[in-house]
Amino acid sequence: MESTGTTLEHRMLNDTLGALGDGHSVTLTAEQGILLLEGWVNALPGDVGAERILTEVAALRDHLKTGQYDGEKIRHLLLSMASHTLSLSHEPSVDSTTAQQIRLLANALRNFTSQL
Repeated sequence: MESTGTTLEHRMLNDTLGALGDGHSVTLTAEQGILLLEGWVNALPGDVGAERILTEVAALRDHLKTGQYDGEKIRHLLLSMASHTLSLSHEPSVDSTTAQQIRLLANALRNFTSQL
């Protein structure tokens, strides 16, 4: 995610921030979560530094697809994704606007875990 624009990564970032808000009072169904995660799986391949998140995104998507939710596993994956997402905001190739959005996403993911 090198610059703000209309790339798939930026559309996914905006869509995810729109769906999660600040993460405190989210009403997101498993199906909506799966769609967001699918979008990220399509957007992240080839992004430098995003490989570590891509594995977690795919694992969470696959877990949600089972229909048998383990809240602790979901919480762990989201917290790990939040940590790795925050790390991406410090990459030198990320512009300041995108870095701010990435930090908002990391916080929203972290806050969302309190609802699990």
